[in-house]
Amino acid sequence: MKMLQEKDWLLMLRAAEGIQARAESLDALVGLAALYIARGETQEGADVLAFVLRCPDAAKDTLQRALDAWEDLARYICPRVLLDAEDFASKATFADVVEYVFA
Repeated sequence: MKMLQEKDWLLMLRAAEGIQARAESLDALVGLAALYIARGETQEGADVLAFVLRCPDAAKDTLQRALDAWEDLARYICPRVLLDAEDFASKATFADVVEYVFA
């Protein structure tokens, strides 16, 4: 299976947003978070994951992927990164997170 690139995830997110498909948008956010972490952008990845994990309307498999990625990250990252991500997620809206990944 081909690994999706950032532009692919952003296109999926934009398309899902366009039809107000929140579950699909959250799934694309998890894909972006995984990509950020793989590139070493752990704070960005953690921020997005922390937000998705706070979304009760995410699909069960999306939440599981986010949780798995969060737990993997927690094994090697500084705990401060995770605390900062949780703080970010507690204050961010969906629109804030979408703007964050498109910045």
